[in-house]
Amino acid sequence: MDEDIKIVEELRQSNEYQKAQILHLEKALKQAIAGQEEVRMMSNNEMQKSKEMIEDLNNRLANCMSTIESKNVELLNLQTALGQYFAEVEAKVIFASVSFMFCWSCSL
Repeated sequence: MDEDIKIVEELRQSNEYQKAQILHLEKALKQAIAGQEEVRMMSNNEMQKSKEMIEDLNNRLANCMSTIESKNVELLNLQTALGQYFAEVEAKVIFASVSFMFCWSCSL
């Protein structure tokens, strides 16, 4: 009978120890899950910030490309105007030369 009581007591102590271990493991598991959730949320926040930054940079790039295209058109217009100016100057020089020669030949 004493041996049975001793066995029952050992089983009860073992049971309480296992319950304490289970509680400790459950607590550790909850903490690990909470930590993983926090990391996941931080990761999602960082991902969202990165997406917003990429979108902002893409918008800026589009604006820069538009500005460059406008400047290219403006430069082309200026080159065309400069070409026309030089053509007019050259025509005036030729006209002046022809007029001078014509007047010179008339005076002979």
